Amino acid sequence: MTRRLYIAAKAPREGEVKTRLAHGIGSAAAVALYRAFVRDLATEFPTAGWFVTPVTAWEEFAPLLAGRRFVSVLGQGEGDWTDRQRFLFSTARCRGEDRTVLIGSDSPHLRRSVVDRAFDLLDHRDLVLGPTFDGGYYLIGMRGWHDVLAGVPMSTATVLDRILVAAEDARVSVGLLEATFDVDEVTDLALLREELARHPGGEATCAALGRLAGVGT
Repeated sequence: MTRRLYIAAKAPREGEVKTRLAHGIGSAAAVALYRAFVRDLATEFPTAGWFVTPVTAWEEFAPLLAGRRFVSVLGQGEGDWTDRQRFLFSTARCRGEDRTVLIGSDSPHLRRSVVDRAFDLLDHRDLVLGPTFDGGYYLIGMRGWHDVLAGVPMSTATVLDRILVAAEDARVSVGLLEATFDVDEVTDLALLREELARHPGGEATCAALGRLAGVGT
């Protein structure tokens, strides 16, 4: 049985990452914070593969990965975010993966224990989801391939519900993790500060937040 965790990431470029957050803190500060997210996730999940776009921007990611020489990199390919996730999971068996989990790079407070729990759930569930408070999800994982994402538009308040309906219709068993948030808006920064204060780790993100003193409090 082969397990594989992937972290989805975009090239850390102004105007392309954390665009909603940038409205409140500026594009340069948003990119700096996103870079810190990537650094901390690379530290927390040192063996994860990276699911990146565009794949030609890998040189921009590499310096953020703590000097790791051997990193699995998979390009996201074409289409919208729904299409790209479907590509990842539908090709998992071709890569020799029996259980595949995907997390985003918007939750730098995510800890290894949560991902371990996701893989444990996949031992007796077909699909695992980590809900976010806004109706989306911060983690999705599958045992095998189940096309529960077809026709589901991302970045809406009904994403999770629509996937759960699709899973029920297809008789796909589901395991749910605890809910949390991802960082999209300035108002999420206060939640992030509180979460990082409660749990160790996230040094790069803490430092980046320190340079944003007073923002999002």
